[in-house]
Amino acid sequence: MSISATLRRSRMSIRVRLTLLLGGAVLACGSLLLATVYALMRFVPRYAVSPSVVVPRSGALSDDAVARGPTFQTTIATRDDFLNVLLQVSSVALIGLALVAFLLGWIIAGRILAPVHRIASTARTVAGDNLHERIQLDGRRDEFTELADTIDTMLDRLHTSFEAQQRFAANASHELRTPLATTRTMLQVALAHPADHELAVLAPKLLATNDRSITTVESLLALSRADHGIADPHPVDLTEVAEHALNQIRDEAATSGIGLRADLLPARVDGDQDLLHHLVINLLQNAVRHNHPGGSAHLSLATSDGTATLRVTNTGEPLPADAADRLFEAFHRHRTRTRSRGHGLGLTLVRAIADSHHGTATARPDGGLAVTVDLPVTAAADRHSS
Repeated sequence: MSISATLRRSRMSIRVRLTLLLGGAVLACGSLLLATVYALMRFVPRYAVSPSVVVPRSGALSDDAVARGPTFQTTIATRDDFLNVLLQVSSVALIGLALVAFLLGWIIAGRILAPVHRIASTARTVAGDNLHERIQLDGRRDEFTELADTIDTMLDRLHTSFEAQQRFAANASHELRTPLATTRTMLQVALAHPADHELAVLAPKLLATNDRSITTVESLLALSRADHGIADPHPVDLTEVAEHALNQIRDEAATSGIGLRADLLPARVDGDQDLLHHLVINLLQNAVRHNHPGGSAHLSLATSDGTATLRVTNTGEPLPADAADRLFEAFHRHRTRTRSRGHGLGLTLVRAIADSHHGTATARPDGGLAVTVDLPVTAAADRHSS
């Protein structure tokens, strides 16, 4: 088993592992260097050593030697004596180098892992429901600062997502509770004064309130499906879907005095037919309901460069430029003189469905509201058109 595998199996901290790896690497390199020098000094040079007498360690020292302090001397009379001395001195130096290497390895490992400890500390703080905490690692640009910035970006997106989810849950609860509370109030009043309420008058009110609840729930379910993506996309005739949605909205448009126009060219996309129907019907309902009597709504569909462009415009009130994109927020209702009959999920659902089909949905206010949805066409349709 290798040293690295042994260190991974152990319970030692990363700092200890790095210290052992760094110190071990220096020790191995030093040992290899010592062995190489010893081999070169043994076999390469030719030695012509003249025996010389040097005062042995146990002999009497001269006055000069006493003055210089303790000395460690030996006699080198042969090549073996020289190689032995070289091996002893190098071994002592190698041991000292190894000790210094392990000490420096411990210090360097601590400095290297300092950003990791900061990242871990921030992660523990965020795990304790403090999503406002950020790492904000300073210093020069390296792998650790890049990791910290990436985590900070992820935390920003998570924070925004959690806040949006909380707002969505609160708004959804309100939208579902309001019709239920209205129904309960009407029933309580009818039970308290049964003689003052006729079924023919009460039933339509209850039915309308119930329809509002059903519409909200259906929109929430469709939004949930869109957010989870399309699991099994298949070719959909978007032109047929648009024509069907137009037929559904004509009676409501006629009742409101809204003129409908359509310019539909053949277009096929890969996706979910039910979700795409929700997309088109919500665009048309938005164009009809947020309009003025005698106004008009226009639906167009065309393909170009592998993209199917669905565009709906109306003659409603002009919108400020900064308010157009906010219409895609869940349960957001722009206040206009036109009374809204929606639940604030129409354009939110449109954008979610467009995203799930790898498309985009944008709103541009130009004398009313113009919403454009771009969807990629099917590969077969794209080849046929080209």
